[in-house]
Parts: sequence; C-alpha cells; structure tokens
Amino acid sequence: MSNTGKSKSDAILQAALTLFAENGFHCAPVSQLAGLAKVGVGSIYRYFKDKDELIHAVSEKVEQEVQAALIENLDNSLPDRQRFIQLITRLINYLNRHPQEFKFLEQYYSSPYGVDKKHAKFLHQDTNEELNPFLTFFAKSEGGVVKKMPLPLYLAMTFGPVVFLLRDSISGLVTMDQKLIEQTAEACWDAIKA
Repeated sequence: MSNTGKSKSDAILQAALTLFAENGFHCAPVSQLAGLAKVGVGSIYRYFKDKDELIHAVSEKVEQEVQAALIENLDNSLPDRQRFIQLITRLINYLNRHPQEFKFLEQYYSSPYGVDKKHAKFLHQDTNEELNPFLTFFAKSEGGVVKKMPLPLYLAMTFGPVVFLLRDSISGLVTMDQKLIEQTAEACWDAIKA
C-alpha cells in the first residue's frame, strides 16, 4: 500500500473510531465516516469490503495499540502481585487517556461483532504474551499465588472493576488520580490472590 493509500486508510480508521465510539455502530453511516475522513465514500470500500470489516479493522488497530502500551518495558521479573498491579495500572492509565478507544472496545465486546472474538481470545486462551499479557499472567501464576478459578472468573474479577471505574471517570462521576488507580489495582489483586 502506498503512503497515500496508508494515510487514507488511517484517516478512515480514525474517523470510524471517533464515530463508532460516540454514536455506536449503527448510527454511523458510511457517508458520515467518509466526510469525517475527508475521503469519498468509494474510498472506504476500496480499503474495506463492508462496514463490518471496517468495524473489525478498528478493533484490531485499537487492540494492538492497547497491547503495545501494556507490554512496553514490562518487567516480567517482578513478583506476581507487582506484575499484576503494573498491568492493571497501565491498562487504566492508557484507557483513561484514550476514552474513544475505551468506548469502542466496551461496545465492540458487548456486541455481536466481538462475541466470537472474545470466545477465541479468552476461552481458547491464546497465551502469546505479545498478544495478551493478562492471559499469560493467569497461565503462569498457578501454584498458589492466585485462587484456582475458571479463566472467565479471573477476567470478570480483573476487568469488571476497571470497566466501571473508567465509565465513571469518562462520564465525569469520578475524578481519576493515581491513588484511585492504585487502589483499584490493589482491589483487583485482592479479588484473585490466593
């Protein structure tokens, strides 16, 4: 893909992220996406077969960015508790600074678009550390450090509080600061530790 093609594709992805996060998937017509991306409607279909493919492409892009933020200079030599706190703290900080990405991911994984992907990602346990440091953490933390629970329960105990805190922060109900982030990370750890 040429630089011009790449920049058009990036503009389309960014416009789609913005509109999907703010309006939902079904209230973001392709004509509006094209206008925001400053491309013709036909350009969208040149890069993406249909709107569904575009939605999945935005998901891939956002997830890659989140995973990169999580694993950058991650200290895997830390004891389990500190490594877990480090991951949760990074996740909250990143998504709080990127509310569109948070809104998009929450919507995506709560919709039919993300259900199959969630099953593949979480229930089939792709534990490639580059792709999912949380699944890798849970897979490697056996041996009495964390409670023996099914993976979906680890995920609920870990991500449930994070999602609610981020929702409240983005909506203005809570003022996010480092102390609150650390308290949330500690609470998540307390929920799963043995």
